[in-house]
This record gives sequence, C-alpha cells and structure tokens, in this order.
Amino acid sequence: MSVITYETVFIAEPEISTDQVDQLINKIKQAITANQGTVTGEDRWGRRRMAYAIHGHREGYYAVLNFSAESGAVMAIEHLYNVTDSVFRHMTTRVIKSKKTFRPRKERPAGSVDSRHSGRPSYSRGRSDAPSAAKPAPAAEPAAAAPASAPAPAPEGGTPA
Repeated sequence: MSVITYETVFIAEPEISTDQVDQLINKIKQAITANQGTVTGEDRWGRRRMAYAIHGHREGYYAVLNFSAESGAVMAIEHLYNVTDSVFRHMTTRVIKSKKTFRPRKERPAGSVDSRHSGRPSYSRGRSDAPSAAKPAPAAEPAAAAPASAPAPAPEGGTPA
C-alpha cells in the first residue's frame, strides 16, 4: 500500500473541556500511529459559532489534524468519531497536491476600456449624461403659420363641410 496525505476535521460539543479535547486528539493520534501513519500537523480552532444548529448546538469546538497514512487509518479514525458521543460532525479528506501553476494576472493600465463591455458605453438610469427619449425636443421657430381664425381649405372636388 502507498502512504497518502489526509486532513481530518471534527466538531465537538462546545461544553467540552480542554482536557477532554486533549484526550480525544491523543486517541486520534494513537489510531493514526497504530496504522503506520504519522501526524504532520495539528490546528485547534477552538469554540466557534456555526451557520446552523446541529443537535441543538449553535457553537462547536473545531480541530484539524493533517496526517500521512495508509487507507486503513481513515477507517479507524472514522470509527473513533462514530463511537465518541462528544463529536457530532467530522470529515476526512485526501489532500491532492496540484502541480499546476498559474500565471500572474496581467495588469491593465488605468483608464483602459474593460474587455467585458467591448468598447460600448454603458448607460444607467438616472444619469444626466445618458440620452433619454423623455427629454422634450427644442422648440422650433414657427414658419409662416396660417391664422387660426381662417377656415380650413376645402378638399378638391368637394364642398366644404
């Protein structure tokens, strides 16, 4: 079998004492070492507020362990979590180291046109410089208008009505 890198996270009841946390983490470490694994890191986040209530608790004690072991160690840890009453959520994931590298982002000069808009101006409502159909057209000077009191000319070939 090959050695694989894992990360395990568990959430315990918020009322748990530091001595009980120490005992639980030591049990997890013993389960890892019993399965020919090595613990590479330990991070205790402490008591944190959760996004939603789990088993009536709005807070929980978080801890993270990083380790390298064979797959049998994961089953032993999962069993330990399932039989421990103070742990109500847990997750163990395999850490995959990516060889992919990313280029640094290109810096755009200030005032350049954003490529997402393809050079078109964007107008929004309420801006004073945006063209609007609701603006009245400028008043044109009246050209020789007919007097208002004169009757309208009759159509050709007919009598005025």
